[in-house]
Parts: sequence; C-alpha cells; structure tokens
Amino acid sequence: MKKLMTILAVLTILAIPVGLYAQVEAGAGPVKIGVHIDAAYRYSPEDNKDPDPDEVYWPGYDTINAENVILGLSGKVGDKVLWKINEAFDLGTVPTATLLDANVEWMVIDQLGLIVGRQLVPTALANVPHMNKVHHLATVPLMLTGGYNAMASGLPYIPLPTYQTGLGIDVNFSGVNLNYTIYNGELAGLAPMPGGNDLATENDKSKGGNIAIGYNGEVGPGKLAARAYYFSEESDIAGPEPDSSDVTGWGLGALYNADNFFVGAEYSNITWDPTDTLMDKSNTQQGMYVLAGGRFSSIEVVGRYDWVDYSDLSDDDIAGIEDIDTEYWWALGVNYLINDNTTIGINYLSKNPEEPDGVSYPNLWELAVNVELNTL
Repeated sequence: MKKLMTILAVLTILAIPVGLYAQVEAGAGPVKIGVHIDAAYRYSPEDNKDPDPDEVYWPGYDTINAENVILGLSGKVGDKVLWKINEAFDLGTVPTATLLDANVEWMVIDQLGLIVGRQLVPTALANVPHMNKVHHLATVPLMLTGGYNAMASGLPYIPLPTYQTGLGIDVNFSGVNLNYTIYNGELAGLAPMPGGNDLATENDKSKGGNIAIGYNGEVGPGKLAARAYYFSEESDIAGPEPDSSDVTGWGLGALYNADNFFVGAEYSNITWDPTDTLMDKSNTQQGMYVLAGGRFSSIEVVGRYDWVDYSDLSDDDIAGIEDIDTEYWWALGVNYLINDNTTIGINYLSKNPEEPDGVSYPNLWELAVNVELNTL
C-alpha cells in the first residue's frame, strides 16, 4: 500500500502542471495540444485456490498500468475547416499505438458539417475513454465490454461501433444534433476489455452505417446529454468469410449533470446473425447501466449498477446457455477533483455472473485507484 500511495502521489504532482493545455500558432492557424492519461492500480484477490471439482479457480491480479494515454492535436484552417488527430498509446509489455481520430471537418454552414476520416461514431454516451469525466468510475460500463460470462457462454460479445474511418454528416441546431456516418470499419479502435480499458484491442469489422439523434444543453439547474442511435454493419466477429455476420443494434440513454449531483442511464440492444456458424438463429445481446452520484465541494460519491443479457437463445439452441447468459455488476466510488482537468478516485467493483447448475464461481471483486488527467 505504501508503494501504491507513493506512485499515486508522484502521478498527481506531475499531472497538475500538465493539466494546462497549450495552444501554439502554426502557419495555418492556432493549434491546440491536449493530453489524456489514466493511471490505475487494480487489485482482485485469488480465489478458489486448489479448487474442488465444482469450483472455478480465479488467479486474481495486482497491477499498476497507464491504461489510456492519448495525445491530441486539433485546430482550424480559416473559418470553415476544422481538423483533429488523437493517438492512443498502450504502455504495456509491448508498447503499441492506435490511431483514434484523424479527420477533417468542413463547415458548409454553421449548422452543417461534413467529417471525413477516422472519427468517433456517436453511439453510447459512455463509449469514450474519459473515465472520470463521463463514467465517474475507473471501470467502463459492463454493456460496453462484456464480462466473465461473455467467455463462459462461448458466444462472441459484440462491441458497439467506436472509432471508424468514413464520412460523417453532422447537423446541429438549438442543442439538437443529427449525425449520419458511413464507415469501412476495418478497426473498431476503442474496444474496452473486461476489467480494464484496452485501447489497442481491434475487432475486424467491415462496412456499416450509424444514425444518431441527440441533445446537449441546459435543462433546469444542470446540463443534459441524451442520444438515441441505430447501426447496421457486417462483422468478422464470427469468423472470416463466409462466416461473417450481419450486425444491427440500437440504443438510447441520457446523462444529467448539475452542480451538486449527476444521474444517468443507458441501454443497448445488438443482434447478430451468423451465416454458417453455431445455429441458424440470430442472437440478441442487451445491456444497461444506471449511474447516480453527489458532489460535495471537491468530493464526488458515485454508484453504478450494470446488467447484461448475453443471449436470447434457449437451451434447445445451445445446451446450458440459459444458466449463464446474464451478469450484473455494482460499483461504488469516491473521487477527489484536484482541478477541472485532474481527478483521483478509489472504486470498489463487485462482479456477479450467473452460475451454471452445480458450479461454484469464484468471488469476483476489484479494488481500483485511478488518477485521470484530461485536457482533450
């Protein structure tokens, strides 16, 4: 624990001065330089050591990682052209870099923009890397990642579209946003993994499209962000051709943020249709979360409940699927807001997958301490 607190203290001290974003003048106009860093300590104890025949072993973990390290550049060329580049770095055993954004937006008029290049497709409001600013916790919602039973079920867990390369049409008026994006989908880009937020994970997706309608503006004492979306795409999630799948999905949600409290909830529903794998039937997965918290000066207290149903198939389709097709999580956290750009938080997460008959799962819980710096 002493080692952990020393590391977090150093990270916090370093984060405060870096929390000021920089602007420099380039030949084509001002350029904003931003950074995003999530450094987290995660602990989950070993359980069911030397398991009985009906028990499942859990090795646990005890890690300190820089989970989301993003460097961003953005700027304007004249009055009509905006550009953005965001690169994410995974500083694991084998360091890697993943391109998130690389796009140009032409503002045809003030209310209409055309976005060309790699961009974040607007789906779930929580489908972003900004942990504390959006999630208020150190772990992303279960519906974005899948959990323990996603592997036990034997069915692929389909992520929402995230960073894709394509063309977006973006319309804004009076706080309302309409967006239609078509994309080639070669990389899913940001695909958080269970228990973490691994930016380097790629899912090979092919052509698709997404339409979204949202609102972002002041309502009463706070600000409301709301969105509904529908997408349709092909995916190699079930294997390469001829086993690729048609994937359709929709979702809706809202986040409300006032000075002293915040609440939110989102729901997603995704159906995929394997052509030559598993069965002739399509499979539907659905998930949701509910978030609520209070803010007292520089302290936030937050709780979240997550639920996922991995399959609507019956035991006649896949033997035993009805015993392991659901999972829920609940999380509690306390955050300290150092400044507008820097947050330190401590979270407790309980993972509760549905157990098959005659099997004893391990006690799955996690303690996480997270430092986030965000100037993007």
